[in-house]
Amino acid sequence: MTIYNVFQKGLIRGSERLPFDPDKSYAYVEHPTEGWRVFLRTASFLYKDSNNPMNFLVVKKRGTTYNSKSWEPPKGQMEGKDLLKNPRNLQSHLQENALREIEEESHIYGIKNLKYTGLIYQNREKDYPEKWYFQYHIFHAKLSDSQFDQAFETFDWIKTHPEGFDRWKRDRKEKDDVAWYNPSKTQMNPRWCPQIVSLWKQHIRK
Repeated sequence: MTIYNVFQKGLIRGSERLPFDPDKSYAYVEHPTEGWRVFLRTASFLYKDSNNPMNFLVVKKRGTTYNSKSWEPPKGQMEGKDLLKNPRNLQSHLQENALREIEEESHIYGIKNLKYTGLIYQNREKDYPEKWYFQYHIFHAKLSDSQFDQAFETFDWIKTHPEGFDRWKRDRKEKDDVAWYNPSKTQMNPRWCPQIVSLWKQHIRK
């Protein structure tokens, strides 16, 4: 599969409401003559030991059991309103999206050193028209113990205050647990996550 260059000049920026979630409009870039369209997504690997970046943070989909295949690094799709609100370069928009997904899913705030790896996972959803794709752009950051404490303390609160958690905004209550990645205990969501983690493994082994 050709990995399309979404950073090239002259691409059309747009947004589209998709059947799986018609309440939101998702960001894409499209080639004006070749006709391919790529929806923009991000995933982030957060760890505290540069010597062991496979010990990264994962979050669990709300309402699933701990041992189910429902874990993933903080990730998500860019909304159209974010891409179209100003003409900044695309990598800045991707980084902003990655930070927002980290805040919403892991409840870690104020990250200053998030870096773009250049890694891209591209694929197609089954219901996409011809020439439509998505790309996950992968970021990473080494964080302090206190930053990770934010996440674990917040999820401890969530577990003991379900009624309060239920009143949170939709995007902030999609995940209900946090852990360190463990292949046997925190099984990856089979929807693209194993491939994204595989890319990360290849990257850190170089």
